[in-house]
Amino acid sequence: MIEHDPPSPTRPRGVEHTARLLLLCESMSLELARLLPALILSTSMLACVAHDRMLDGGETSGDGDMGTGDGDGDGDPSSEACPNELFPAVSPAPENAAYPDPTLAVYCEGGEVIVESNGIPGYEFIPLTPNELAAIDWQWRFPVEGELAAETSEIPLLGPVGIAVNGLPVYGPNEGPFPDPYGDPVYNGIVDSCGGHTAMAGDYHYHTLLVECLSSGYGPDEPSPVIGFSFDGFPIYGSRGCLDAACSEVVEYVSGWVETGDPTTHAWDNHAYQGGDDPTILDPCNGHVGPEGDYHYHVTDGFPHVLGCYAGTATVNMGVGPGPMP
Repeated sequence: MIEHDPPSPTRPRGVEHTARLLLLCESMSLELARLLPALILSTSMLACVAHDRMLDGGETSGDGDMGTGDGDGDGDPSSEACPNELFPAVSPAPENAAYPDPTLAVYCEGGEVIVESNGIPGYEFIPLTPNELAAIDWQWRFPVEGELAAETSEIPLLGPVGIAVNGLPVYGPNEGPFPDPYGDPVYNGIVDSCGGHTAMAGDYHYHTLLVECLSSGYGPDEPSPVIGFSFDGFPIYGSRGCLDAACSEVVEYVSGWVETGDPTTHAWDNHAYQGGDDPTILDPCNGHVGPEGDYHYHVTDGFPHVLGCYAGTATVNMGVGPGPMP
């Protein structure tokens, strides 16, 4: 059993000092982002890093075939734990004929999981923002095995905190400085039925995750599958899970954060972590040590929806791949 003290409530702060720089990272063109050799902000700010090398790997595309490569370019034995099988094959949605077919490649190298995708969802894209959907060369990296840190750390105020199993980015529980400054987009109803929408660069991303949009074959009374990964390497499950090792009871895990004000704007300032003794209440990061002794996150209906903080040490990801940008 992994011993882990409950993380202390952690939230991104310093909005008034960082809004201008964060807005740059959120709204600048991705081509400009690639020209920045490195822009690494504090843990309360978005980290922007442009990757500079091409890595070869297999691809999952509309034909449903998945090649993951051997993931062992440097003889790293951790490749045996590569979670590539947790990423279902992607296929195009007929309604998205105007866009490229979705692609996905997953492999492991040097103790990292490497996920490459083109940012196109495998279900009908319904625009809810003025931003058109664009194909983007994403490349994400995170540890093969998550490791609990001595202390939790803040997730970025803006930008990706992890990825879904279709290779598309997951953002935190707030928007940018306009039109509703740092408000909760789920609460404000500006995400689609799968919890996503497009940003100014055309990048489709999630603010919450739904099992039915990312996996299949799981009933409402079964434990939820893995539907994403945090950048600290820990998996993200749907809301349901086993209460004990024998799975004698399947429960819905819930957030320990409570609403203290109106999250239409400044969602973090209008929530506080309360927690409780109920074993279904998650820690401030929206995770827990499960009955099998492994730490993982759960998606919840309430704030922060996916992640409240990092329980492990996150890999810095901007996600921009090495290929040509649209």
